[in-house]
Amino acid sequence: MTKMSNNARSDTEDLSHQSLLTPLIQTTKDLTKIISEEIILLQTSRPREMEKLQPLKNQLMASYHKEMSELNQRGGLPACGNGAAVRILKQESRLFQTVLTRHTRLVKSLKHISENMIQAISQEVVKSQSQANRYGANGARSVNKSPTSITLNRTI
Repeated sequence: MTKMSNNARSDTEDLSHQSLLTPLIQTTKDLTKIISEEIILLQTSRPREMEKLQPLKNQLMASYHKEMSELNQRGGLPACGNGAAVRILKQESRLFQTVLTRHTRLVKSLKHISENMIQAISQEVVKSQSQANRYGANGARSVNKSPTSITLNRTI
């Protein structure tokens, strides 16, 4: 019976953890890339082009959730030790969180701008309708016979 040295055992464990973490690392990198692409599309006023990224993004998010659940079932990162794969995963996760935060801020600011624009449009419509309800030359209140309607049917 041969005894495995501590270094050899540590190397074997590092390789084992690396093979378990590699899919999660790759999924995190891919999600970071696709969300970065979305940021560029939003910044360049091309949100419609984000639709083509959605199927891949959904697939990556499902994979990320699955990999994270499996990692938690195995005891989380502490159970994986301090190997290179753990360091890479932490680094990629920090980058992912940074990009995700930027994306969230951008989406919230664009939503706020859109809501303000819709509110301004509706105020202008109300204002133009109320101007039509003034007194006419004969002293009678004029009636707006053709009311203005506005419909905004667009998901942002």
